[in-house]
Amino acid sequence: MSKVSVVTVGCKVNQAESEELKMGLVEAGYNLCIDPAESDLCVVNTCTVTAESDRKCRKLIRGLHRRGARAIVVAGCYVQVKPGELDQLPGVIEMLPNSRKIDWLRQIMNLIPATIEGGKPLESQRTRGFIKVQDGCERHCSYCIVPRARGKERSRPLDEVIHLVRKYLYLGTHELVLCGINLGRYTWNKGLDLGGLISEIISISEGFRIRLSSIELEDLNMSWIEEWSGLGRICPHLHLPLQSGDASILKDMGRGYSPQDFIKAVQTLYSVWPQATLTTEVIVGYPGESEEAFRATVKVLEAVRPSRLHVFRFSPRPGTAAAEKGNMVSAEVKEERSAALRALGERWRKEYIQSRLGGTCHIAVEELKEGEKAIAKGTTEDYIKATMTGPPRETRPGWLLPARLCGIQGDQVRLEPLQETGG
Repeated sequence: MSKVSVVTVGCKVNQAESEELKMGLVEAGYNLCIDPAESDLCVVNTCTVTAESDRKCRKLIRGLHRRGARAIVVAGCYVQVKPGELDQLPGVIEMLPNSRKIDWLRQIMNLIPATIEGGKPLESQRTRGFIKVQDGCERHCSYCIVPRARGKERSRPLDEVIHLVRKYLYLGTHELVLCGINLGRYTWNKGLDLGGLISEIISISEGFRIRLSSIELEDLNMSWIEEWSGLGRICPHLHLPLQSGDASILKDMGRGYSPQDFIKAVQTLYSVWPQATLTTEVIVGYPGESEEAFRATVKVLEAVRPSRLHVFRFSPRPGTAAAEKGNMVSAEVKEERSAALRALGERWRKEYIQSRLGGTCHIAVEELKEGEKAIAKGTTEDYIKATMTGPPRETRPGWLLPARLCGIQGDQVRLEPLQETGG
């Protein structure tokens, strides 16, 4: 029987594409294989957001081949931007750029025919369902290669989104993550926007929740927030990229907001949706970033105190405007600033978790270890990684379980189950 493995690098949009590919492969009669070395064909969905991403993808492909993957299909953003760096790597038999992903299931099937009718159930299926509803970017931020890798903005037809939602619900998934390169710019047929799309999705049935992957500040509509805050179906967690807290740096990056805009929006978010938590990301060492500009970023972050902070050190990306700039910041300074922000981010993360202890949540179960003392691992609605000892006996991956936050264990929060049953 034909076995296919799918390996994903990069963002949630990539994850969503890969999960949809897996479902299509199983329906077409293939068996999914966790170990690429045991597969007849290995698909690698690549990322090219930074030079480090490129390096990791090349290293991954070489490693897969050394471990026994003899037929590798390389797909995605890296292939779209720099195909010449991948086609000669060992084991690579085909390359599928993003422009060919629209029918990549058929193209993969042409490479290796199915030999059974209907594959095994999706045992390796992610227990949170990632759904791509939007693709492409036309912002052209100075540091970013994504517009070249993903093309123009386009939104997915409503009927396709609903069809995929129903598939995930059928598979027992109870948390759906809506993804897009510019998620907040979703629009379809006579002005259906992201808020309207979410209303359509949650009207399908009860018993599942929606998480949003990331929204740009310029696209955030506070009328959505007002509606979501009262629904109880939308995870109270928003990822709003900051990138810099310095006005001149933001302008040079091509970002469409000021530091004051960001602070005001977050304050409004907290006032309208008191349960909401914020995660964000910043770039340190952007060309020309002075010590004063860095301190401005720290000041903005201190004003909003995200529960999780992602820090990226700037690296020149060929093909972007920022790569051609002078006044580069030294590697040593970038590392110092990155370490300082990571330390702040870790402190805020711990403080946020500490503030939640004693409160209740619902964990989306992603891993389940059965035995005398069963353990469930997953993610809370406010994006805390958590571990529950002694979940209900009938628990299955993908379920939402009510719990109380009772302590901190390493980098996770400890949960105790509540009497209500999930499912």
